[in-house]
Amino acid sequence: MKVKFIKTSPTQNMTVLVESPLGREHYPMVASRLMSYDHVFAEQVGFIESADNSSAWARLQMMAGEFCGNAAMALGAVMAWRRRLKPGDWLEVPLEVSGASELLVCGIEARRSGYSCRLDMPLPLAMDRETLLLEGEPTPVTIMRYPGIAHVIVDVSEFDGPARNKAKSAAKLASLLQGEAALGVMLYRRRTGELEPLVYVPGTGTLIWERGCGSGAAAVGAYAAIEAGDDIDLEIKQPGGVVRVQTRSSGGELAGLTIQGDVYISAEGTAFI
Repeated sequence: MKVKFIKTSPTQNMTVLVESPLGREHYPMVASRLMSYDHVFAEQVGFIESADNSSAWARLQMMAGEFCGNAAMALGAVMAWRRRLKPGDWLEVPLEVSGASELLVCGIEARRSGYSCRLDMPLPLAMDRETLLLEGEPTPVTIMRYPGIAHVIVDVSEFDGPARNKAKSAAKLASLLQGEAALGVMLYRRRTGELEPLVYVPGTGTLIWERGCGSGAAAVGAYAAIEAGDDIDLEIKQPGGVVRVQTRSSGGELAGLTIQGDVYISAEGTAFI
């Protein structure tokens, strides 16, 4: 099988976007092969489809049907790249995205190298607080539930071995999923604004420490805004770079959530599956 692809780098969350039309039943197998070290090698795979909504330029369907903010920004950047957007020019790209019930608008500004992307994010469906037994220790966590993905936020003082082991234990707790296609565990060091994201996708069996996670950064931003009872403007530092998160409230409720980050086009070509 030959597969046309574009490899992108949204905050170094290496994302392969497949352009070739494939049946969705093939997505898990194709994604697992493309992600492997001896193949194209990436942290995640999305598939570009025709949109049902005539207002959308395209549809992004992630490998397990989960929602992904970074991949949505990557697709927006690809649309700008295809249209040869010049440095300093701005483009708004409406997209259908798996895990999101409404169209999302990705704003793209071309730069001399890469693109600055701003994405309107879906709001969390719910915020739950629980205490989990992780590595034999009761650990308070906050769970932000989004369409298609749940993020478990764990406040840590250090990104050390014990914290990472707790994250791996949490990622495999099937009880944390309530129909979502993916589970993220966000180790968050509040005092420095740093985030280390671990993402588990049961459909493909992948458990990856990602260099960056857009929806995870959004989850932390929403969590911070709700905790503060006010709008926030945070720069979330991740291993691959910074994602800026901004929130907007109305009547004391979270009413708007955006993320902003840089996307680079790394490669395009044909992969052999």
